[in-house]
Amino acid sequence: MRAVIEVRKLTKRYGDFTAVDGISFEVRKGEIFGFLGPNGAGKTTTVRMLSTLTSITAGEAYVNGYDVKTQRLEVKRSIGLVPDVSNLYDELTVEENLRFLARLYDAPMENVSRLIEEFNLPAKRKFGKLSSGYKRRATIAAALVHEPPVLFMDEPTVALDVQSAKLVREMILALNKTGKTIFLTTHNMWEAEVLPHRIAIINRGKIVALGKRNELRKLVGAGVRVRLRVEPIGNRLLKFLEPYSPTFDEDSIVVTVKDPDEFLEEFWKVKESLGLTVRHISTELPSIEEVFLELTESNEDKTCPVSCGGCPI
Repeated sequence: MRAVIEVRKLTKRYGDFTAVDGISFEVRKGEIFGFLGPNGAGKTTTVRMLSTLTSITAGEAYVNGYDVKTQRLEVKRSIGLVPDVSNLYDELTVEENLRFLARLYDAPMENVSRLIEEFNLPAKRKFGKLSSGYKRRATIAAALVHEPPVLFMDEPTVALDVQSAKLVREMILALNKTGKTIFLTTHNMWEAEVLPHRIAIINRGKIVALGKRNELRKLVGAGVRVRLRVEPIGNRLLKFLEPYSPTFDEDSIVVTVKDPDEFLEEFWKVKESLGLTVRHISTELPSIEEVFLELTESNEDKTCPVSCGGCPI
């Protein structure tokens, strides 16, 4: 699949401080690409460089085939940007804001009325008087007024209530289904579980992991959780489970194992010898939140232990 964003050893320094440290990755056409990291990791700085809002110190970046350093206008025309803080004019109405942007991009005015209808926006209300949910929706609509193929979304659901955040997530999925490539930064680990096709995790300016969710889950040492619901629970069963640090979750026993196949083979032998009845058995990989925490906690030099097509290792 063709890459619409190509980043090669991208670096940003502010004096002696390196905010983004030689990162490399690609974003494929038509995917939602999740870009995760703790505060100060370099997420927003990366978005600002790729969207031409901040100069690049070193390295290369291409968006839709355009060089971010030398073809800034072409890049701007081919992307939409939803910043972490809404950036429309408070004193203008929603419609006036969208019409102003349509004129800047020389976009058809019918796009304005179409977006107002699709996003169910109050056209005649001033932007500054909108609720946070409507402001976010209007900001997303503004980023789409010139029909860009690539959309950068920096923390699009931050500070939204539950209903508004749900609507924005539904918008993201709907936009992606129309063919939009979406570069998404988020602190919301639930969103990271359900929205991106692939995820990059950045920490202290370096990418420490990149891949699909299930690929990332295998990088950490948390192991695989096995959930068991069996009868009866006796001392001999608990003695067998003891090395796996069993915990009780409602009517299930949960253990963490390195090799689920080996564990289940041994468990089945115990089950037969004790005459246990198995009501339920399932395996669970670590959550993206667990992966994120392990890869970004304290260890400054922690890097991805396998080749992941872009990690600086």
